[in-house]
Amino acid sequence: WNQIKDYENNNKYSLYFLLTRNLVLSDEELKDLMEYVQQGNDLFIAADYVDVRLLQDLNCHEDRTAGILDETKGTMHQTQVRMATDDSASEPRYSYFYFPFLNSLSGFDTSFARVLGLNEKGQPDYVVFFSGKGRIYLDVAPRTFGNYFLLSGINYHYFEKVMSYLRTDPSNIYWDEFYKNTHVDSRHNRGDDSTDFSSLNVINQNPPLRWAFWLALLGMLIFLVFNLKRKQRLIPVIKPNLNTTVNFTETVGRLYLQKGNNRHIAEKMITYFFEYVRNKYFIGTSNPNEEFLHHLAGKSGRHPEEIRKLVDLIAFVQGHDKISDEKLLELNMEIEKFYKIKS
Repeated sequence: WNQIKDYENNNKYSLYFLLTRNLVLSDEELKDLMEYVQQGNDLFIAADYVDVRLLQDLNCHEDRTAGILDETKGTMHQTQVRMATDDSASEPRYSYFYFPFLNSLSGFDTSFARVLGLNEKGQPDYVVFFSGKGRIYLDVAPRTFGNYFLLSGINYHYFEKVMSYLRTDPSNIYWDEFYKNTHVDSRHNRGDDSTDFSSLNVINQNPPLRWAFWLALLGMLIFLVFNLKRKQRLIPVIKPNLNTTVNFTETVGRLYLQKGNNRHIAEKMITYFFEYVRNKYFIGTSNPNEEFLHHLAGKSGRHPEEIRKLVDLIAFVQGHDKISDEKLLELNMEIEKFYKIKS
């Protein structure tokens, strides 16, 4: 359209040809076509299917159901078209053997339109509409412009008569084949056999769908940007090491306690106590005499009498083969009391 919008500067009209099987227009294309005609130019359209919105602008309806059904069934016969004249008996018929010419136009206002041609049933299939300063010639039998029809009998005269209704001496003639390879789906959307779906034609022709597409694309882009940063993996929880020594001691203690051998339990307690003293205070425990008592009381910060009581109790246990539960409990309490010293 950018190449033909020079019609506003023309002193004479321009003629625009659209010959296609299916004519489906976008909103912008429909607007430009109607503006082109209203400026005083002529538009010739020959199409089997005409965009419904264009027909609505012309207050017209196309009936093509019967033709589609007959073509689907494969019904062929000697079909014909003719020009609309006052003396229909003398008007020749232009025919050939093929699918019938059944498409027709109806519902238009005869004050702004004139019937120029009829199909085989005598229904209008070629009509001129007057819009603004221009004209729209609408022919719903585009097969009449094919070689098979024009080369049959005298059918070439039909083309001459169709063209004879056009105004003469246009300043420009435009032949448009843009819609030549288009097809129509069940929803009357346009597709193009020369391009695939990657051209995004359907999306671009539907504003809501176009907005949804771009919003989805923007959302994916934002998602990718925010996920480019490296995500730190979850740090596994490290369980603290179990004090197996305490568990072992408790287990051994339970074994001795179940056997009722208090002497063995006491010996173990004394052994662990002396080991604790050696490791913590660096005092020898082979001979727990007065010197041992004096050094342990000084380094541990306990009163010498308390240390003496513990040492005497250890000596008592080591000097007897049998230890009562009371003595064992007393020994345990004294040792636990010593362990609680903060030094």
